[in-house]
Amino acid sequence: MPTAYEMRAAAWRKMKEGALLPLLAGFALLFLLGSLFDAAVNLFGKWQGWITAVPILDVVDQLGITLEPDQEKALAAVTISQATPAYQAATLVVNALWEGVLAFGGSVIAIAAMRGGATAFQALSGFRWPFRTAGLGFLRMLLVFLWSLLLVVPGIRAAYSYRMAFYLLADHPDWAPGQAIAESKRLMHGHRWRLFCLDVSFLGWFLLVGVTRGLAGIFVMPYFATANAAFYEDLLDRDGR
Repeated sequence: MPTAYEMRAAAWRKMKEGALLPLLAGFALLFLLGSLFDAAVNLFGKWQGWITAVPILDVVDQLGITLEPDQEKALAAVTISQATPAYQAATLVVNALWEGVLAFGGSVIAIAAMRGGATAFQALSGFRWPFRTAGLGFLRMLLVFLWSLLLVVPGIRAAYSYRMAFYLLADHPDWAPGQAIAESKRLMHGHRWRLFCLDVSFLGWFLLVGVTRGLAGIFVMPYFATANAAFYEDLLDRDGR
């Protein structure tokens, strides 16, 4: 079986062969859309009064923490944003729907990169089937959440089982979200550990994203998505396509 290093090498080879610029442009577009959406949701919440600025000293008092006088003075003007529980729950659902649309586009362009035909605007493919892609985003989030209620491990297993759902939907846009979830679970049977090893191999890259405050993500996320597409291609080959 191909190792994590071999999967990454296959992805990087395709990127160097002509997919790098389309991937960078496509994922930059997805990042921009995601940021604009988050900003719009945040502004709407503040406008409706669902997000308010709360003095941090009030939070400290609620937690029963005792501060020194100089500490209270230093924190006197500091506030934090606090959202109502209903707004937080609604935002979680809305974000899952929106991220489903964007995740589909990322999957389409990543698969196209592996198959030698990536273009930047493929990142917008999710808008062709907004209800189906948003539905898959919500369904996957819901299932992982429900499995996580049992214990952490079942939630992690579910997340890995459903990882290929958007890649499958990219190949079969006529499928219902539940069908993509079920097929992803079938394909991933016995391969979750391999995908986990691929994720671990990106740990250094993810740390770089954190150190650069997300800037390195412009390169790391397309690379990661394409490596996942390489993993998906290997699964299809093993399944006889």
